[in-house]
Amino acid sequence: MSFRLFGLITLPVRRTPERQRQVNQETSRLALYHFPLCPYCLKVSRGIRRLNLRIERRNVFRWDNWADELRREGGKLQTPCLKIRHDDRVEWLYESDEILRFLEQHFAEVEDTQAA
Repeated sequence: MSFRLFGLITLPVRRTPERQRQVNQETSRLALYHFPLCPYCLKVSRGIRRLNLRIERRNVFRWDNWADELRREGGKLQTPCLKIRHDDRVEWLYESDEILRFLEQHFAEVEDTQAA
């Protein structure tokens, strides 16, 4: 569980090293397509940082191949977009609130190692 320092700074989730390795393995199936100046992308990036996640970031502005892949496979050129590789299919989440909800549901920690 993270907490706010003076209401301004949110500290990242802290996990045991074993749990962090497990989370890193799970997030290796994710990729965030983003545009650095997009406020919705920044919102998702803050959530990723707060949840202490390692998610590959694919800047559609810097490399045309990421933009082409997003348009071709995801169906539209819109950021932010989270690509989720499941065993048998790929899922594309386009809305920042949906992306954050997915990340919270899968990676928010119930217990805080600070309290242990």
